[in-house]
Amino acid sequence: MATGLNGLILFEDEHLLVINKPSGINTHRPDVHAPDGIHEWLNRRYGGELAILHRLDKDTSGVIVFGKTRAANQSLAKQFERHTLRKEYLLLSALKPKRTKCHARSPNTETEFEYLEPHAGAFLVAARPVTGKTHQIRLHAQECGFPILGDTEYGGDPAPRLMLHAHRLTIAHPVSGDWMTFTAPVPAGFDEMNALTAAREYRELLFGGTDTDCYRLVSAGGDGLPELIVDWFAGQALVQWQTGAEIAGVYERLGADVVYAQTVLKGKRTEARLVRGEAGECVAREHGLRYRIRFDEGLSAGLFLDQRENRWRLLRMPLAGKSMLNCFAYTCAFSVAAAQAGARTTSVDLSRNYLEWGKENFALNSLPVEGHDFVAGDVFEWLKRFAKRAQRWDVVLLDPPTFSTTKKGRAFQAERDYGELVQLAAPLVAPGGWLFCSTNQRTFKAEEFERVVRGSVAAVGRQISDREFVTQPFDFRFAKGDQAYLKTLWARLAE
Repeated sequence: MATGLNGLILFEDEHLLVINKPSGINTHRPDVHAPDGIHEWLNRRYGGELAILHRLDKDTSGVIVFGKTRAANQSLAKQFERHTLRKEYLLLSALKPKRTKCHARSPNTETEFEYLEPHAGAFLVAARPVTGKTHQIRLHAQECGFPILGDTEYGGDPAPRLMLHAHRLTIAHPVSGDWMTFTAPVPAGFDEMNALTAAREYRELLFGGTDTDCYRLVSAGGDGLPELIVDWFAGQALVQWQTGAEIAGVYERLGADVVYAQTVLKGKRTEARLVRGEAGECVAREHGLRYRIRFDEGLSAGLFLDQRENRWRLLRMPLAGKSMLNCFAYTCAFSVAAAQAGARTTSVDLSRNYLEWGKENFALNSLPVEGHDFVAGDVFEWLKRFAKRAQRWDVVLLDPPTFSTTKKGRAFQAERDYGELVQLAAPLVAPGGWLFCSTNQRTFKAEEFERVVRGSVAAVGRQISDREFVTQPFDFRFAKGDQAYLKTLWARLAE
């Protein structure tokens, strides 16, 4: 059974997993370089057991059921195919339906609508699809004269999210045959139609009741607030303004005990300043591990939140008695996760101050620093030294900054120099070990990044036996038309 997903799971037993999918997440991953769908994300937590039995559009929220056994998959597939189960959606429209009930039909599709009541300045309608075709409810709502708010593709007025929610699903249990109804509560965004409420609702489903209390609360254009980024750390918020003007009332509406703010414009980043509450210690939790957070320490508060899923993977890898080299270690968050999983770690970073911060993170998690190495210096130079010593590690992590300059004046630019970095690191990976390559360089396209990594590994005589491409987590949303900026390739090198 998956743990720490209380905000998402509606029901679970041996055969079924029923969740309340947030608006803005695909049911499954559309292509290899795209962010996970909810299916892939859950599958990693369940060991690849879940079967997709039906789908919801990316921007539709609500009840979705996955099968965990063959009996469940067979039974529910028949119920969906024969339309013996019952589905009810809720939608909001800016236009009041002319009749209480509307029955919409088109080739091979059928939907029953019932107008319920005025709601939050709009009109609430129940939709009961008899069939289950893509975009069926959205198209039929437009044809009936009440297009869905947020559905500009089908005539709806703009809104902070698509106001369509899979509210109830009634099925026969695949083993007992008993009828069961699963209900996903009406989203907060239906009551308060603003972008900040929609952003918070989305994160609360993903992180509510979990052992993680740090995440991106607002992701600029991905949440309909292009001028604003908000990172949340254990009840404290770091607000980054992407414009010279601030939106009135944002600090109060965040619900944070302490708020820091800074302006981040092209080529300019101000120091974070305290704008609400009293400054004090901040320790955030991620997957049950603790990390020291400081809001006055340059480009980041001490933890790169967009690498959360990769640290989760390290925590669950069989690393007991293994070794890991963490290059560009910063405050050693990857090293903490690997050490918790039983690995001996070597952390390399140019900054001694950050490595000392990393030691604090070890201490916060009762991990002794003895047996772990913290090496200050230029990663490129140390990779060459390690090679001369014929040192090897079971995992080698490369997560360099997009741009950097060493104390000797060496400039690193990810798109230009990543191949050289891989050629230095790949020989240090033990046979059968993993090479982790990651970059947040936006102009470095995913296909080209993967080509560079694979070519550079081959150039030093190593072969990739297994690989997986992953990108940024769900809370790092991006606007329609944009692409994920974080690119990571986990490459297993042949024995």
